[in-house]
Amino acid sequence: MSLTLFIIRHGERVDLVDPNFIYTSPTPYDTPLTPKGKRQAKRTGAYIHDIQLETVKDINHQRKVEYIIYTSPFLRTVETAIGIAEGISSNQPNLPIDSLRFRIEPALADWHYHKKAIPNSIIDSRVKELCLLNQQYQDSEQDQQQSQLCFKVDFEYAPIATKLPVHPEGIMDALARCSNAFEKITDPFMERLCQDPLKDIVLILVTHGWCFNAIQNACSKGSSSWFDVRYCAVTRAKWVPKGENSEDIYIEDTLDDNSSTGKWIID
Repeated sequence: MSLTLFIIRHGERVDLVDPNFIYTSPTPYDTPLTPKGKRQAKRTGAYIHDIQLETVKDINHQRKVEYIIYTSPFLRTVETAIGIAEGISSNQPNLPIDSLRFRIEPALADWHYHKKAIPNSIIDSRVKELCLLNQQYQDSEQDQQQSQLCFKVDFEYAPIATKLPVHPEGIMDALARCSNAFEKITDPFMERLCQDPLKDIVLILVTHGWCFNAIQNACSKGSSSWFDVRYCAVTRAKWVPKGENSEDIYIEDTLDDNSSTGKWIID
């Protein structure tokens, strides 16, 4: 069994391409993706699928891969997450829907430092939209029609945060939030690592530019450099239990070897 983590920034957003968006939209703080951004997301999903197949050892027809996508509740990240799921599914059309799960996680939200607080209603809006998408899928199954839904929405998932960060959010508060989100999301999967030797788990965190850096920083215990994150930027890390070696990915940055359980390797 292997545990791989992908940290993703959302795709190209409308308000940075169309300056009029913020003046004409009823929710200027919750911009969608551009058509280009949606294409970026789908290509990113296809890339994740391909690189997962290339780097996991002993791939065969008996080995199972479970993808779990965690996304910030903002529209641009949810649309990116959906595009990633579509990209994964397009490269593996026979992937069971239960093997590609989708979770809303407010702890991955954008740094909450804007002039005005962003309402928590965007969380409910995303959940309702996903409920509608899920219902349409169920209706199509009953009517024996082909559905476009390629992932399973995990409505039973209990998020780490149920609300957006307190406004205004300080830099240290945002760093602590991202670090806590990273640990709370990944820790349960480390415990499962040895339970199923024929399963590979891929965690995909879809977030925002600043949070991308903060989570990467948490993953590498502060040894990663910060940079201006491009759209659909990808950082990949693999969890290596203590005492094991990893030769299948290039090692650029690691945790210290004093960890009692293992270390994340970032390439």
